Parts: sequence; structure tokens; C-alpha cells
Amino acid sequence: MTAGLLHVAVGLGAVGCAAHLGRLVARTLAAYAAKRGLPFEVLDLGKDDPHLPGIPRTAFGGDRFALARAVAARQLSQARPRLIVFDHLGPARIQALLPRALRSPHALFALGIEVWRPLSWQRRRTLATAERVFAISEATLAGARPFLPTETNATVLHPALEESEVTGAPDLTLLARAGTGFILTAGRIDLDRKGHDELLAGLPGLRERLPEAHLVIAGGGSDQPRLEARARDLGVADAVLFTGHVSGATLAALYERCSVFTMPSRVEGFGLVFLEAMRAAKPCVALEGTAPAEIVVHGETGLLVPDAEPATLAAAMARLLADPGESARLGEAGRQRYLAEFTAAAFAARLRPHLDALLP
Repeated sequence: MTAGLLHVAVGLGAVGCAAHLGRLVARTLAAYAAKRGLPFEVLDLGKDDPHLPGIPRTAFGGDRFALARAVAARQLSQARPRLIVFDHLGPARIQALLPRALRSPHALFALGIEVWRPLSWQRRRTLATAERVFAISEATLAGARPFLPTETNATVLHPALEESEVTGAPDLTLLARAGTGFILTAGRIDLDRKGHDELLAGLPGLRERLPEAHLVIAGGGSDQPRLEARARDLGVADAVLFTGHVSGATLAALYERCSVFTMPSRVEGFGLVFLEAMRAAKPCVALEGTAPAEIVVHGETGLLVPDAEPATLAAAMARLLADPGESARLGEAGRQRYLAEFTAAAFAARLRPHLDALLP
């Protein structure tokens, strides 16, 4: 068997940024390997799923030790991979345990929180010996810098939206409750704080200027009951809709029906939801100095605000809601930016030169 290209994934059938990025990587690597005439295989920590038809894939059902053994076995075989691409630091740690003579060259992606803290020796060695570390944003790389080994070869490679068709019917009852022209935010409602508190706190002041303004919070999570109580305490419960978990079809319909999208979070490694809003031609509001600020262009595709103070957010929302013409202009420019920079094809074009360098 000829040595080829191996992708080690953290879970391609899951939801969230890691799985989304993993599917982008898998499709890009599969196409690249086919063009180069190289064998290609995916070893996936997650369960089997139908997302990637035609791509050779072995699933390990969450068994980290079995996955590590398989990755090591591939490198100890006669057809040792020419390059291993890990879409997350976690499964890549096996590389720290293999002597250089027995280890294939490897590259890996850094997403955010897993590299924004002191690292174990195993993680540090894995990063130090990687041929490339792809940080998904400048903000991710900046947050990781204090903890990365000095010899880490890191570069920024923005992800994109994968090409996927929306299936199923949207929840028409929920959409009727949402109405149109609302402010939309989307994402998990957990304790990592994505700006929900600040949005709720800004709503009373916003409604003083625009009494019809209302907020839709798409996504569920453990912090939802507390936020619902917070909305009641602020006297804006009637102007906030908590959707809970929604289907892809319902979320797509919410993007189409909203007037403005925002997520004033400082904990994002990237911010795929901003791309989803831009794909739907909606203006976005994000915080300066964050990963979403690498996506949203101030005054061109949306607004960047200096802080998440309720009054600051309310002023930005009021500006866009009160001027539909400006909102439409920003939204269309956002869609054009998405088409130029953040499609799956654009991601593949960004990754291919690195693969050329790593597989001369």
C-alpha cells in the first residue's frame, strides 16, 4: 500500500464548530488526495454518520484509547502516512508519545479554549513538533500565544461554512411567534456567556426608542431558565422569545426573517453564526477585538462596538433597526463577503497551498 494522507477527527457527526470544521477538512483533504493520487482515510473519534458519503472512514464511538492505538498503528505500518491532519489538539496527543523516527509529520487545528490555558507536557510537545498549527482566527492565536511552545509553527486559517442543504420543514408555530424584523442571536445558552445578559439588559433602553423592537434567542442550554427569569425581572419578557433547540430549517428561516444579527461574545474562537447571518444577507453587530471582528467589517457588513455595555448594544441595534436602507446595504455587502471569503471552496483554496508545502 502507498503511503497517503490521514485525517484524525474529533467527531464529524456532532454539532458545533469542531465538527463543522472537521467536515470541511475531510472534504478538502479527500479532494486533494484524489487529485494527487494519494490514499486517504479518516479516523473519527465520534460515531458513524452519513455526512461524508464516499470518504473512507472508521468511527471509534468515543473510545479515545482505541483511536490513539489506531493512529499509532498506522504510523508503525509499512505504509506510514506521509501526513496526518488532526482537526483538534485532543486526539493529536498520541504524537507526543512516538519517537521522531516512528512519527509521521502532522498538522493540527487550534480552535480556541483548548489552547487558551496552561498546557500539559503532552499537548505542548504535540504542538511543538507539528509541521503546522492552524489557528482558526487571529483571536484564537493571540489567546494561545502565552501558552504555546516558542517553536510552534502557527498560522491563521479562517474556516468557512460547509455546503449543506437544509432538510425538513421549519417550525411554523415558532416562526409565527417570532414574527419578522427582530434582533436574532443564536448559539448554546450555557455558562460560557455569549452576551445574552447584556442583550437583555439593553432591551429596555432600546424599546424606549423603538417600542416594537424584540429579541429572538435561538438555541437551548442549561442557562436558559436563569435568562428567562432575568428577562422577567427587566420587564421585557414579552419582547423576548427563547426558542430552545431548533432544527436547521427553523434556524435558516429565523435568519431570513430577522433584521439584525448579533452575538456580543468575547469567548468565540471564530463565530460561524455570523457567517450564517451574512449568507442570509443580514447586517451583524459584533465586539471589537474579538474573533467575530475578523468576520464583520465595520460600516461595510455591519457594526463593531467597543464594549458589550447594554447602552452600547442598544445604540447599535437602534441605528440598524431605524434605518432599513442601511441595514439592507450592509446585509448585501455581508453576503458578498461571505461568497468571496467564507465558502467551502474558499476554505479549500486557503488550505491547499499548505498541503502543497507539507506534501511536496
